[in-house]
Amino acid sequence: MEAKREIDVSAIPKPVLINVPVDDVARGVEFYQALLGMPLARSLSYEISYHAPVSSDGILLTVDKRRFPGEAITVYFHVADLDAMLKTIAEAGGEVTAGPYDLPLPKQVKPEFQEQFRDSPFYRGDAGDSMGRGASVTDADGNRFGLVEFSEWAHATFRLGEYATPVTAEQLVDQSIALNRKVPPPSEIFQE
Repeated sequence: MEAKREIDVSAIPKPVLINVPVDDVARGVEFYQALLGMPLARSLSYEISYHAPVSSDGILLTVDKRRFPGEAITVYFHVADLDAMLKTIAEAGGEVTAGPYDLPLPKQVKPEFQEQFRDSPFYRGDAGDSMGRGASVTDADGNRFGLVEFSEWAHATFRLGEYATPVTAEQLVDQSIALNRKVPPPSEIFQE
């Protein structure tokens, strides 16, 4: 049995984006607006992308053009140190498939965005030139997901850092109970 160790809940990567790639962006936006019951806004990226909040905890759903055949819905997790996490992923048998790359604000909209951001309830200081850095990765079984290390000025929007609500003590107790459960092997669990 593994010795108990203290869990740093602030270091747990947090889902921040659920990206839905579509073949027809207009049709995809219409579908997800109907699903969510709210309009999607144009994202500030070089790709044609739209987004809407899906959680009070700073999680956004994004809809954009499929970039390659078979591209599936991808969850992006925020990490405090992208380079360190990429090393951890490689050591655990995962693979970096793209990146790390910068997430710049497009020059054509940057001045307007920086001005409008001052009116946002999430404004905590001037927006920079970049949202941060990102990477696409796969786990040891080939499951694709993304990582982002957002710039500090974006933390309030995504409920990160000092704005985060980390995993609670109750959730950790519940997880501990689950870890100590006497569960039969998978081959026996559904036998009568």
